[in-house]
Amino acid sequence: MKKKILTAMLIASLVCAAASCGGNQPASTTAAKTSASETTSAAATEETPAPAAADFSASDVTKAVLDEVPINSAFEKKAETLPNYFDGLDTDAIKDFSYFICASGAYPDEIAVFLFNSEDSAKSAVKAVEDRLAYQTETYESYTPDEMYKIENAVIQQTGKWVYYLVTSDNEKADSIVKGFIS
Repeated sequence: MKKKILTAMLIASLVCAAASCGGNQPASTTAAKTSASETTSAAATEETPAPAAADFSASDVTKAVLDEVPINSAFEKKAETLPNYFDGLDTDAIKDFSYFICASGAYPDEIAVFLFNSEDSAKSAVKAVEDRLAYQTETYESYTPDEMYKIENAVIQQTGKWVYYLVTSDNEKADSIVKGFIS
């Protein structure tokens, strides 16, 4: 009897875990690469005025991206974990940030948006972000090579005090969303 109960609990746990990882999203974020003309949408083609700097946070930016370009099992990382992902990043210079990864590690998807105290700090942070992308490239080349299109088209951009990093199934769309905030 105990074995049946334990087995039922294990199955229920696995079903719940599987359901929470993807929600109503497909089991894979791997998609055939499409041209820019095929991926245009009303949201991407409409011009939206950029919010003023005081009108949004890094979390607002990542939320907007995730609403349009979801990450399977998206998980937000906390400030104390940043040095584990971005070697050499001066966390004391960060004024605001939001960083999401694929929690399962099965996909290379990541979205990071940082606001630094100064432009110099932002410029020096780009190296740490580039190093993260190099690490991801090395990891996923052999782990899931069919996901490399995300890394090959990754976006690392520094604009004033802002730095953002995008590795998604549609980096072009994600970049246009971020640029709607940070210009």
